[in-house]
Amino acid sequence: MSCRPLRQNRLGSRLAAALLAAATLPVPLQGQAAERLPVDRVVAVVGDSVILLSQLLQRENELRSQGQPVPPEGSAERDQFLREQLDDLVNHQIVLQTAAADTLLSVEETAVEEAVQAHFDDVQGNYSSRSEMEQALQSAGLTVQGYRERLREQVRQQKLVELFLQMNMGGTAVEVSEEEMRAMFEAGRETLQERPATITFLQAVLSVAPADSAKAAARATAQSLLERARAGEDFAELARTYSQDPGSAPAGGDLGWFRREGAFVEEFEDAAFSLLEGQVSEVVETNFGYHIIQVDQVRFAERRARHILVIPETGTADLARARDLAEDLTAQARDGRSLREIIDEHHDPLVFPFRADSATVPRQQVAQMLPPAYLAPLGGEQTVGEVLGPIQFSYRGKEHFAVLKVVGTREAGAFEFEDLRDDIRTSLVQQKRFAALLDGLRAKTYVEIKSN
Repeated sequence: MSCRPLRQNRLGSRLAAALLAAATLPVPLQGQAAERLPVDRVVAVVGDSVILLSQLLQRENELRSQGQPVPPEGSAERDQFLREQLDDLVNHQIVLQTAAADTLLSVEETAVEEAVQAHFDDVQGNYSSRSEMEQALQSAGLTVQGYRERLREQVRQQKLVELFLQMNMGGTAVEVSEEEMRAMFEAGRETLQERPATITFLQAVLSVAPADSAKAAARATAQSLLERARAGEDFAELARTYSQDPGSAPAGGDLGWFRREGAFVEEFEDAAFSLLEGQVSEVVETNFGYHIIQVDQVRFAERRARHILVIPETGTADLARARDLAEDLTAQARDGRSLREIIDEHHDPLVFPFRADSATVPRQQVAQMLPPAYLAPLGGEQTVGEVLGPIQFSYRGKEHFAVLKVVGTREAGAFEFEDLRDDIRTSLVQQKRFAALLDGLRAKTYVEIKSN
């Protein structure tokens, strides 16, 4: 029961995407991609580092192996392509050097190891056996251990760059015009896939509320854990043993670094940002339950904290009470009561993946994007205005009920500008913020592009 909301993916420019990836992660090459590279030389000097021709050609090979189009050798298009890739590598190196010099940035090694293992597993899945992958690595002059070390360093760089961009791209004010947005849409129109058929609905999601006695018992448990923590017991060990937050308990309640920007519910943030380094909060009540918060580190507008979460228990009587309410509200909605009115009174946005009272979902992705219980009511042909439910579903180990009203359906077809307006604007804002950041960094960094 993590307090963090799901974050939306954002479409970025080719340059920003290259930087967010930090560097092309190494993959054992096959076929033409594994051919011997020409004699190496320096193609660019960036600050105190150099970029080699082998790095540039390796990037080209990897893009080719990923199915991306690469112009034929000897063509003017390939020369332009290589210049663009070199520019990306230069910009990445500028950002990486600046990020590495920022002593406030710290990469979590556990996150690095998890990413390395996930990527390694993906690569190994491309081969019929471990020995086949080892042969491919050997042909590229690498051992398995050497490959993992190379991958580990690039993942660490990737995460360092991501942290740097998160810290430095948020505050720049930029303007985006209607003409710029439409130009971007037209430039990418031919690459767009068909817009899927969608269904749009309002939803009132009801939690199963615990009885007052269960809340009192949970608060008492949290208070006893607080007293133990203040008496000197190890907070991380208490969190591992007693916290009911599955996302953070195995890590001793560690929530990592966060800012006061809605990553957690308001009551939690108010408590966390009122504490000094090393302090432990009083028991904090939120819709998730009862928290005890320990702030481990403070830096500017950020905190690194741990917490222990105690969730009040619910029983069969609580479930039956919630079901009766959901059935009554469904009947009211079918009789003409505004679902928006029901949402205002009963909807709990903290329990559902969308964290919202409305959603537009591609019909073909209902099973992937929504709890399984939604599939049956949304799987057929619905009419606009139809009320569906109550739907009982499990989410993060708890039972909930939902009342839905269909407010729109749309057949598959070509994307129109208005479909993507918000994504395009977000992309352009990110591009301009990144360009402004990069201009400032380049002005302070020595860059020399070597001629052929």
